[in-house]
Amino acid sequence: MMTARVARWSLMLLTVFLLAVWLPLAKDLLFPHRYGKTALFYSPVIERFVYTELIGEGHQFVYRDQDGKDYAREEFESLLPFIYYKNMELWGKLPLTLAGRSFDKAAIQAERQVLELTPAELPGHAPRIPLFPLLESAPGRAGLTFPEDILRAGERLTFIGSDANRLDPALTDLFTTALADAGFAFPVRAIFGRVSILKPFDAGLFLLDADGALFRLRRVRGEPAVDPVALPDGLAVRHLKVAENKRGEHLGLLLGEDGRLFLLGQTDFRLTPLDLPGYDPDRMALKVLFDPLHRTAVYSDDVQIKSVVMDPAFQPIDLYEREMGMAVSRPIDRFWRAFVPFGIDLHDPNRRDLTLDLHLHGPTALLGIAAAMWIAIRLVRRRGPTRPGMLPALALVAFTGFYGLLALALFPPAEPSPENK
Repeated sequence: MMTARVARWSLMLLTVFLLAVWLPLAKDLLFPHRYGKTALFYSPVIERFVYTELIGEGHQFVYRDQDGKDYAREEFESLLPFIYYKNMELWGKLPLTLAGRSFDKAAIQAERQVLELTPAELPGHAPRIPLFPLLESAPGRAGLTFPEDILRAGERLTFIGSDANRLDPALTDLFTTALADAGFAFPVRAIFGRVSILKPFDAGLFLLDADGALFRLRRVRGEPAVDPVALPDGLAVRHLKVAENKRGEHLGLLLGEDGRLFLLGQTDFRLTPLDLPGYDPDRMALKVLFDPLHRTAVYSDDVQIKSVVMDPAFQPIDLYEREMGMAVSRPIDRFWRAFVPFGIDLHDPNRRDLTLDLHLHGPTALLGIAAAMWIAIRLVRRRGPTRPGMLPALALVAFTGFYGLLALALFPPAEPSPENK
């Protein structure tokens, strides 16, 4: 009897877990959200923030400014000539004049750049194997190629030949010594870099040492080149997003443990702070848009989107924020939060690994729990007088609502034997 009860309760708890995972997914599949994520920009033409958003059925977009004025699609794109410059060229609107300056296609292209940072890229959010190819930064030919060895960091730098999967002692000693001579304190705490050959040049790898100091390591004609990166006092590096680009001004984004964000200079490693009120790197995706007149930072989660427009010296000009259409609660969402007390999500959009997140629905779920309890009590009474052994099952329904009720219906208790009635 004990084995049967353990098996039954194991099946009931497993059923509750699976229902909490799959029923929310089924709800989203049957009632998909008809709103898309907001795309927010700053228009240098009207000097206002503008946005586009997918709403309703039939792939319908709205194009609006921050004051609620609607635009046709072509009008909207004309408000963003530095983004839709190819359309401007097709429509014969180039060169264009803004702020007393004239801009043709080449001038716009020379100033365009986009830097991005998403929560899924942050350390701890994106587990990875700590093996890195150290590219040749001066290949002497067009295009970059992957080396025949791989770098592994630890108490020292270790180079492993990919063909034979063997340690390369010469390279290991050469690069480890070069770092130590530059003042690097082993072991390596973290490595940052862009692992790709599809980039205009190779900036090398950035290594964080045991003391929190940052160094840039490159392979130049087979030899190590080490450059220290000066950090402001008190700044602890959490992440460095490297994004080699032809524009030549900024190499990437540096995030501090305290949430501060900096642009990393490409030639001198100068750190330029960005003033982004309300920016949370653990849940907000960030874009920094460069154009000939402004620098615009746009950052958002699934509820709010915010933007700060800055001048070329990164001094804030204006700030705008709004709730996204996809965050508006629908009747089905309100019903769902009242129907079941919680849901379990196995995928966090801000991470790249499997998660187990419990989402509680709050006091509104008491309505669903009360209804589930009423049905459960009626089911129990139909099977005879309520017995003390039924109290744990009713307690399960009290905590899990309709999840527990379905589990109880699928795995009812065994009928008591006649002598125990």
